[in-house]
Amino acid sequence: MVSVLIVDDEQQLAEAFRKKLSREGFSVTVAFTAHEAISVMKKQTFDVCVLDIRLPDMDGVELLETLKKNEPNLEFIMLTGHASVDTAIQSMKLGAYDYLSKPCKLSELSTVIQKAYEKKSLKERNIVLQQQLQRVESHDTFIGVSEPMKEVKRLISLVAPSDVPVLVLGETGTGKELVARAIHTLSPRSTNQFVAVNSSTFQESILESELFGYKKGAFTGAQTDKIGLLELANKGTFFIDEVGDMGMAIQAKFLRTLETGIFRRLGDTRETKVDVRFIFATNKSLEGEVKEKRFRKDLFFRLNTFIINLSPLRERRDDIPLLAEYFLNKFVRGGEKKALSKDAMQLLLDYRWPGNVRELANVIERAVLLSAARREIMADDLPRSMMEDHGAGKGAERKGAAGEELNLEKVQQQHIEHVLTLAKGNKSKAARLLGISRRKLYLKTQEK
Repeated sequence: MVSVLIVDDEQQLAEAFRKKLSREGFSVTVAFTAHEAISVMKKQTFDVCVLDIRLPDMDGVELLETLKKNEPNLEFIMLTGHASVDTAIQSMKLGAYDYLSKPCKLSELSTVIQKAYEKKSLKERNIVLQQQLQRVESHDTFIGVSEPMKEVKRLISLVAPSDVPVLVLGETGTGKELVARAIHTLSPRSTNQFVAVNSSTFQESILESELFGYKKGAFTGAQTDKIGLLELANKGTFFIDEVGDMGMAIQAKFLRTLETGIFRRLGDTRETKVDVRFIFATNKSLEGEVKEKRFRKDLFFRLNTFIINLSPLRERRDDIPLLAEYFLNKFVRGGEKKALSKDAMQLLLDYRWPGNVRELANVIERAVLLSAARREIMADDLPRSMMEDHGAGKGAERKGAAGEELNLEKVQQQHIEHVLTLAKGNKSKAARLLGISRRKLYLKTQEK
């Protein structure tokens, strides 16, 4: 529902506007003075403000400038019975969306309000788009014909039409965000925003400001107002990855939002209400986190409404050929065609895939580059650790490059080196792919 603030000292006219617009489905609040408008806006947020140029206690253009500083995304429609080109130009320069002369038709005002709201929504969608373009995680097609994948697809189809919160469980790289996007695409909210955030990538204080936003001056460095991701996701779907890494303080604040749709920006005295569908994901056991008192029990029960479990790639090997073919087509450029040799495909099928689908994508991309002009990708184009893993699976004698027998520690070190290569030296990313902590990875890399 579009929320509108009408500021006009002509009470009869303002009330007529309110009744007409309310009948058309707008949520309308009326203020008769500038100071009353300022007071109302300290308690409530609006989408559009219809503002009379002449007010008894302040010039309307001056009030526009004041309100615009506090609410930069609020759209203004200026009204006056004393129209002048100079006033119109001044208002537009200060950020007014449009300018109507009194007396104006109620139908005309309704149309302009709707257009102003659409502009505001478009501006917010553009902000979301820019944020999503900065994300580096894969948004590939949801692919799979194995029995576990068939069950996942069935659950997605079942839950998508509702607004029930969903918890997606699975190891790193299994495609939890793809599941969330599939739910959003099949939901009634598909034409609105899909906003995603990964809790593990932010410090707790930064995550709080990202989620809820903040007012100018809320803390050192807050030089302007910032709209939080929750507000940007209004009417759409909000996906929180690695929710198990969310700090306890934010959990308490977020629980209220999950239950009521209400929150406050940092440094704001007003409450903001949103209509959002929530999807969560984690690679942790939330039950274990609750026992260790790192996750709130009440939030866990709220998240536990509908669960989708994503099996690791090693448990759905029927999907590997399809996924490999998809990634081949994705990474081969210039209309070329490449295929995997039988030996290469067998290595893919036998490998344990600790990094799951994300690791498979990285392996195929690397193989495409190494195969150069060849149309067939050979086993030698795949990482050496995969061939060693393949040999272990068949009970073969483990040999190094120089022919020496490899013990378990040596094989483990080589696998860690391989994953570090895939992660381009990023130890945090490598630790997530390996399913261990960054500290444990550090200790492993020091072992000789």
